[in-house]
Amino acid sequence: MSRTTITLLEEQRRALRGLLFNDGSEHAAIVLLGRSSHIDAWSGTQQERFFVAEVVPVPVEAFIERTPTRLTWSTTPFFRHLKIAMCRGLTLGVIHSHPSGPLAFSPEDDVADQELVQITEDRLDGENWLVSMVMDDTGGIIARAYSTAEKTRAGAYAVHETSMLCVLGERWTFRYPGRGRGVAGEELDRQVRAFGRAYTEDLRQLRIAIVGCGGTGSAVALLLARIGVRHLALIDSDTVHGTNLNRLHFSTRADANLQRRKVDVVGEGIANLGMATTILRYALPVDDPGCREVLVSCDVIFGCTDDHLGRNLLNRLAHFYYVPVIDMGLSIEPHPDRDGYAAFDGRVTVVQPGYPCQICRKLIEPEIMLAESQRRTDPATYRERVRAGYIVGQAEPSPVVVTFTTELAAMAVNELFQRLNGYRGDGGSCTERVRRFNEVKDADVVPSGRSRPNCLLCGQRKYDGRGDVKPFLDQT
Repeated sequence: MSRTTITLLEEQRRALRGLLFNDGSEHAAIVLLGRSSHIDAWSGTQQERFFVAEVVPVPVEAFIERTPTRLTWSTTPFFRHLKIAMCRGLTLGVIHSHPSGPLAFSPEDDVADQELVQITEDRLDGENWLVSMVMDDTGGIIARAYSTAEKTRAGAYAVHETSMLCVLGERWTFRYPGRGRGVAGEELDRQVRAFGRAYTEDLRQLRIAIVGCGGTGSAVALLLARIGVRHLALIDSDTVHGTNLNRLHFSTRADANLQRRKVDVVGEGIANLGMATTILRYALPVDDPGCREVLVSCDVIFGCTDDHLGRNLLNRLAHFYYVPVIDMGLSIEPHPDRDGYAAFDGRVTVVQPGYPCQICRKLIEPEIMLAESQRRTDPATYRERVRAGYIVGQAEPSPVVVTFTTELAAMAVNELFQRLNGYRGDGGSCTERVRRFNEVKDADVVPSGRSRPNCLLCGQRKYDGRGDVKPFLDQT
């Protein structure tokens, strides 16, 4: 049986609640979902992930009977949107309300689901899926999925129970069987006293990738392992050099002499903590096809890379697959002709649908992406263009100091805590935070950012929840 997850946005959950709860009787809506079908990088099992891309109201005239405990409706809207979903490469889903509870599928729901899956199989060729959801009056949601290609011995369509249901907004909620009932080890006792057992269990369940394992990424990896994250992936194609020793956690002079891979050095360092962490290592650029499976398996990604090609891939991934990205950057710019600094800033940016994307925030520059691509594919021409002055700012390494990369990592991990448990209170989540390290107080600013209306990613939101498409992330 595959692992099944379903993710929706908080704005979609609010829209569904408004549609389904207005008069005390059961109500229904249709959802169109993107899908990702792949091997889960950590367990090695098949994983089906669904992402709510669109919420569709059902016309009032389509309902035959609506009571507080019963719902009957015409299949006409279902037929119509089944065809729409097929044409758009999406999966069809239905959701209905239980105004008086419980948050559970009833025997009547079981029968109705089987009928809808049968209609799906009859109308569409090949294997197709149906997602079924129930919402209660608190806004809680449960979900399950069916494949037209899988039946039990009794002839019924097999049920894929949801392994995890995620809602992404100012807070990130993750619901899964047994939440809050896990037993935390003694090493997490003080953290449980601060944040509670359920949020500590969330960290144990989450699949998290760290892209870039240098000064900032190695600090993030150390902190995540210490707070109880049990599924980590490290992605970095670089090796350790002598210049890394002032900031790369876990590294030694021997690692630099041997030019060992950063993912190995950081991975071994985490393993030696003895915190029972499953660590995957990818000594590849993040935009290499070999990283795709692990990226789409993730629940959260920390972006600790300063290359624009990698940042652009994560920027798109967050929208296509609803995998939020916590991106970081450090800028230390000494004044060239006097004391002081033009910039001494650390930045933490959250990338997810509904927020300005990295391109609109001007954190990704197309010209730099082009130069980075040429550096990989045609290094000789790249060097000539640098010497000729056509490519600026690529030759000299940026200043970095370990205390500031480590503080930046702590800022990013604390944003993860806020998204999970809201320790800062309502309104405490930041889409972007910039810390001016060279100021004594009131040093954090929260830029608002703005989406360009013509941006397909965050302005028009064309790709929200699309999941698997060809080419990957609609990039040629």
